Amino acid sequence: GFPLSHSYSKKHFDEKFAHLEESYDFHLYEIKQIEDIVDLIHKNESLSGFCVTMPYKEQILNYINTLSETAKACGNVNCVKIIRGQNKIELQGYNTDAFGFEHSLLNQLDIQKIKQAYILGSGGVSKTISFVLSKHNIKHKIVSRNPKGFQISYQEMNQEFENNALFINATPIGMHDMKNQTPDIDFKKLNSTHQIFDLIYNPSPTLLMRLAKEKGVNAIDGSKMLFYQAERAWEIWQSK
Repeated sequence: GFPLSHSYSKKHFDEKFAHLEESYDFHLYEIKQIEDIVDLIHKNESLSGFCVTMPYKEQILNYINTLSETAKACGNVNCVKIIRGQNKIELQGYNTDAFGFEHSLLNQLDIQKIKQAYILGSGGVSKTISFVLSKHNIKHKIVSRNPKGFQISYQEMNQEFENNALFINATPIGMHDMKNQTPDIDFKKLNSTHQIFDLIYNPSPTLLMRLAKEKGVNAIDGSKMLFYQAERAWEIWQSK
């Protein structure tokens, strides 16, 4: 990905590998363009798999040989397994974000109370979130600053949302130089019936989470999602 200063993946895997008998390494590779992935794979012959993060989860599809059914449905990949043969290299693409989001959603939030969900942001990850919400029959809309098709604007969301709504921040707002910003939610309307899932895990809590909790909102970050998706990625890399 690029940049990777926010990523906790290396910390997660370094701690995991420290307790294994076999020796493994996890490295961060900042690439400024997706085309650089070819050299990275060929120059690192011991590389058996990698995670993909912003902004390449959709761009990586052009380099994938086989896709998992979930990755096909979500339209993006965040986990790749490398199969090295004598004369060729095969890349298998997976989406473990869906696994991570789903387990966080079920374990940390009360989905029975959700009457309407709003996915804030229309990037690649929003497709993954939509896939999981549809799987659990949760009505939802994608909110964008520049809505297209069936998407709605933030103004439309603020005008229509009522009690028992879930807001999922799938934008970079809250990270890096945007850490003092929040998505354009009408905080005056928030109350204890609402729930917020901020996919950002660094920093945490975000300003969005802090302001929401002041209104009695159950707000969680993306740390558990990161954990679950990373553990699923490890299972994929280890599978025969």
